[in-house]
Amino acid sequence: MTNEIIQNCIGKQCYISSGSFGTNVTGKVIHVNENWIEVETKKGKELINAEFVQRIKIMQNRRFSE
Repeated sequence: MTNEIIQNCIGKQCYISSGSFGTNVTGKVIHVNENWIEVETKKGKELINAEFVQRIKIMQNRRFSE
């Protein structure tokens, strides 16, 4: 996934999945730098390698849990 596409998610609540790699994160995308996505979740901040991201779902006007 390219940084240009991921940059559009900054400031939005998203569900990010790496599919078969086993990582699924729900939270607010706060920063994108090179191949890394910084996400603020209920548990704190997490970094995700963008090269392994297969799907990003932007959550609209919904509260969700992890």
